[in-house]
Amino acid sequence: MDRKAYPGYEYHLNLYDILANGTPEEKEKANAAQQSYIKGYTLPEGMTMEDRMIPGTDPGTELKIRVYTPANLPEKAPVVLEIHGGGWVAGSLDIDNYRCIYLAEHTPCIVVGVEYRLTTPEVHFPAPLMDCYTALCWIHDHAEEIGGDPERIALHGTSAGGNLVGGLALYVRDHGGPRISLAVMNCPACTGKTYPSTYQNEKFALRTDGERRDSAEFRYLGSLNGQTPSYYAMPGYCPDLNGLCPMYLVVAELDPLRDEGMEFAARLLHDGVPCELILAPRVGHGFCVVDHPLTRWVHDGICASLRREFGMLGEE
Repeated sequence: MDRKAYPGYEYHLNLYDILANGTPEEKEKANAAQQSYIKGYTLPEGMTMEDRMIPGTDPGTELKIRVYTPANLPEKAPVVLEIHGGGWVAGSLDIDNYRCIYLAEHTPCIVVGVEYRLTTPEVHFPAPLMDCYTALCWIHDHAEEIGGDPERIALHGTSAGGNLVGGLALYVRDHGGPRISLAVMNCPACTGKTYPSTYQNEKFALRTDGERRDSAEFRYLGSLNGQTPSYYAMPGYCPDLNGLCPMYLVVAELDPLRDEGMEFAARLLHDGVPCELILAPRVGHGFCVVDHPLTRWVHDGICASLRREFGMLGEE
């Protein structure tokens, strides 16, 4: 079946196919487009973007965070912990500058990105998740230091970051961590299972020439492979979602992960968890890196829901 991209997302949708099968010229052009997506941003007037080092999860280690603070925020402003994507094996704070700036400016709120450990042969689940939990606890305990409100903290993540948001929300529910106002899972991996969208959108998936053991999911799960994953690693395996914070799911029509995100949203509603679901048309996995009217519409919806859960609607 021919699948046509939403105008403006052509290179993004077909990027992986071009990188696998395109001519050298096509690959060069697609790479250039990808770099412009993930690295292009403009810092609004008065907004600051500051990198800090905080104590890491393990003794004697540190975590890098990036704090985006718009101008003219009130005291005790709400805070969003942003978790970048990259399949648990790649990505960095730099790939989410555009997204973090947009959320900070249009909510408005403080956004804090975290540079969690990436998966290697020695590092896998639960290390990245625990780094995100460490950053969440630091934000709560040091909210005053960055001008934030410890009682108004939300989560946002895309792709692997969306997966980590779901796992983190469940971990906080089960272990009594800081209260989360809203958890936004954008194009998340929830189970790693095979769905109709896996086959329908295979052309638009990141592929390797290796076997399954080379996949990002396999490498992230580490010793859990061959058994049912912890639901902190794959949130869709949680048997009871009751008691989770309000959730916001974004899925893309042409994403191989579409169906597991929709299934997770349906289960949240079934278990009585407040949940919103956005199905973005004719776009692929991680489409929100592209600065485009559809992307801005999705981000504006997220900002509106953040304002609602932060109790900011009377301030508009």
